[in-house]
Amino acid sequence: MNKNNRVLLAMSGGTDSSVSAIVLKEQGYNVEGITFVMSGDEVEPQYLKNARELCGKLNIPHHSLDLRNEFNQKIINYFVDEYLAGRTPHPCVRCNNLIKWPFLVDMANKLDCFWIATGHYVRLTNQENEWFITQAKDKDKDQSFFLWGIDQQILSRTIFPLGNRLKSEVRKMASDRNFTSVSTLKDSMGICFLSNNYRPFIELKLKERNLLPGIGNFTDCNGKLLGIHNGYPFFTIGQRRGLGLHLNKPVYVSDIIPKSNTIVIGNKNELLINKIQLNGYHFSTCKDVEEQDFTVRIRYRKQATNGTVKIIGQNKLIISLIEPVVKEAAGQTATFYIEEKVIGGGWIEDSWLD
Repeated sequence: MNKNNRVLLAMSGGTDSSVSAIVLKEQGYNVEGITFVMSGDEVEPQYLKNARELCGKLNIPHHSLDLRNEFNQKIINYFVDEYLAGRTPHPCVRCNNLIKWPFLVDMANKLDCFWIATGHYVRLTNQENEWFITQAKDKDKDQSFFLWGIDQQILSRTIFPLGNRLKSEVRKMASDRNFTSVSTLKDSMGICFLSNNYRPFIELKLKERNLLPGIGNFTDCNGKLLGIHNGYPFFTIGQRRGLGLHLNKPVYVSDIIPKSNTIVIGNKNELLINKIQLNGYHFSTCKDVEEQDFTVRIRYRKQATNGTVKIIGQNKLIISLIEPVVKEAAGQTATFYIEEKVIGGGWIEDSWLD
């Protein structure tokens, strides 16, 4: 596509994407907004109405694309399947990789917009002709952990208008420009299609498939019976609360065995790992990653530690951590950093203490 000053901005109707539109307009871009309809039963969900109204106030064109079928097939079904397999899904990363960015680029091409933009709190850095997502100025809002799957071609066309701004500055900017309702919106938290508790959703979906596993056993690592539970899909590795066990000591889910509907319980030390196998990894650089030391993060904002990687086969690698950390569930993701730059990431398949 020929380079121009037209930019297609993903708009949710919230504070961040709305202020992104303001920033881009003030920087001289010809902005068009697009809202992806991925959840909700209404013909026109409220967030779509909000985005369209905001575009009207900003005097920019607005488009929408109904992706509920694609979202159901690629995200909802995956989400349920992962819990059914005894894993813990990461739908936000999968949605970024398979839906949000591919469709945003596709629509930008159709609308003759060279640039694409989102309201994510991240920055972009170009180093030796390679693009890297970099942590945001606002470390409390930084979203780089979720964006390791974006390739160079897309990054070269992307703008993140909020990366150098604090959230407080973004709210003030909306208020100063008379977008008062936008400036006071609460931040969206968690998974977009769920409330805070995923379990009722999983139970409903498993009932629809006639696949509820029923009552199973809690055991210790030696197989000793500790109690019963209502089905392994309702638990995740590292879970401490809501187990319904009273053992006079803190205990955690250390393993999930779908075949026997068993939840293995252990102490925190039994969760420590220093090796992680990733499948389906992606790196933002063409340099030899096996010669580099990384900061590895397996939880958003938490448990960052140094490590190295060794590629062991097609789409598989092993992370060796310098210090043990509490393991994350299979199905979650790891993100690699050098200083503040995202170098890559992948899907956790297994982990252990060597």
